[in-house]
Amino acid sequence: ITRQDDTGNKLKNYQSKFDELSPAKIQEKLSNLPVFYLSVSDGTSLGDKIYLSFNDAESAAKSSEGVVKVTTLDQVMYPLILKREATKTTNKTPAEVKNAKQSVESDGSSKSYSLIPATTAINDAKDMTLKDGDIPLFVVERLAFAGNDGRPEVPLFTEKGDALTSYERLQMGSSTLPKEPSIRTTSLLDVLESMEKGTRPAVGQLQLYGNADDVLKADEILSR
Repeated sequence: ITRQDDTGNKLKNYQSKFDELSPAKIQEKLSNLPVFYLSVSDGTSLGDKIYLSFNDAESAAKSSEGVVKVTTLDQVMYPLILKREATKTTNKTPAEVKNAKQSVESDGSSKSYSLIPATTAINDAKDMTLKDGDIPLFVVERLAFAGNDGRPEVPLFTEKGDALTSYERLQMGSSTLPKEPSIRTTSLLDVLESMEKGTRPAVGQLQLYGNADDVLKADEILSR
């Protein structure tokens, strides 16, 4: 699952169509992550940086005339960050995101958009070299949740602190788990590639989890 996985060499050439996820399924997984952006030009344009952390977005807004707003990662990842394919807009798509998509689709806008990891995540993944548009993800060995369909989910956290908190909660109800968790890192682009190509067994079990405080803040903004 991760760059630091010692079994990686064993799976180096693994690829199966049975593990490939459809574009719709990948979008569904991305929709689990709220992202924050600055609305500029009287609420019609999207700032060029899209943040995983509300606090980072708010700090950026203080030095500009932008207003912090929220959407979900599925709305911006492929059409704006990667510029690889368009995604359908819905009634939940913010006006700024719609305008940005239209610019890319109609005239091949050269404007670049960057996905900005939380400052804490950058500090916790100092040894990683990330490509443009990529963010670190943290996975805890032996940690899994029950999904809505009853199947296990392997959580990938955008911040290490949330990974630790989840492990501590699980540990309280188990006497067999080690005191200290084994946390490894991967990246969003690595995970998306494995989902698209089926290059990891049971990759469909992976689920993205944002910072708990940011999820609550996103709910608050959307309810205004």
